[in-house]
Amino acid sequence: MRILQVCSASQLGGGEIHVSDLVRALSERGHALFLAVRPNSPLRPLLSGVITSWHEVPMKNSLDVKSAAAITEIINQYGIDIVHAHVGRDYLMTAMASRRARKHKLVLTRHHYLPIKQNAIYRWMLKDVSAVIAVSAGVRESVVERLALPEERVHEIPNWVDPSRFQLVDRDAARAMFRLNAKLAVACIGQITPAKGQEDFVRAAARVARMRADVEFLIVGDEQDERQPFSNKLSELAAQLGMGDRLKFLGHVEFLPDLLAALDVVVVPSWDEGFSLVAIEALAAKRAVLASDVGGIRGIIKDSQTGLLVPARDSNAMANKLLWMLSDAPLRERLALQGQRDVYARYGRDQIIDRIESLYLDLLESDADEEK
Repeated sequence: MRILQVCSASQLGGGEIHVSDLVRALSERGHALFLAVRPNSPLRPLLSGVITSWHEVPMKNSLDVKSAAAITEIINQYGIDIVHAHVGRDYLMTAMASRRARKHKLVLTRHHYLPIKQNAIYRWMLKDVSAVIAVSAGVRESVVERLALPEERVHEIPNWVDPSRFQLVDRDAARAMFRLNAKLAVACIGQITPAKGQEDFVRAAARVARMRADVEFLIVGDEQDERQPFSNKLSELAAQLGMGDRLKFLGHVEFLPDLLAALDVVVVPSWDEGFSLVAIEALAAKRAVLASDVGGIRGIIKDSQTGLLVPARDSNAMANKLLWMLSDAPLRERLALQGQRDVYARYGRDQIIDRIESLYLDLLESDADEEK
């Protein structure tokens, strides 16, 4: 197949890691991969050495007509079979391109928990999409409702983990790498933004720190705004709550498995999630996970079996469950072991990419059947 992946992302996040890994896997399987990306795309370093055809397109907004025309030209010039768009602002632009291009199939992936805009333009522009991939059941329900698409065109296919990435580094070596000195380490990992719940984490951590002196806390991730307003707010809150050097801000960590090897508990305090790549990666690394009982997370973690769940935005409940986990090493070990087994069984890289590849092939086969 000749597959064009469209991704206008300018910052690196879970969705972009997903796209890069999909491109790598499909290339390994012998397909011809083409990418339409913005200049200075964060995908470039992730795909170093992978044979793909790169095409820089401005993709300024969802109604960028010039970019749509450029994508149409790529589809026609290279005889693209599948066009797959991954970022919400790319949907309409890619749909515009698709309407003017030669025969192919258009696929969208919806990663985000926020509903697609519910208006006549969206429904009309996207009514001919061949398939939508939703990363969780909740996201699938939202897409079907908002776009009024036939249910058979919206497919629930989650993100994945690659087991080969999580051959754990020695714990002591990993702790030395990140200069961790306390007996136990707890981290909140993800883009620095209010909806990821870092403020709730800081409040819960401060309460735990007052009761236990053997725990240190980490906030890991970047903030998109260069002025760092929310990061500064978190730092000020931590100082007000007397955290001192018990809380560290690590910024972006290049290779997350190294950090996960050093941790005892990973906290995912998001207010909502379409899917949580951090949660499945922590489980894959055999770490105990404490997470908000919301959206896509609820479909990943089985409470008290593969992790613990707490109500979102409830720092007191988070602190209580975290204290329980930190005081009970056998509980952490049981949750981590069962969580790792479950995530590998349900979210293994090869099996999920098999499903996406099969979807592509089914779409092309159905088109061929219609021509007979």
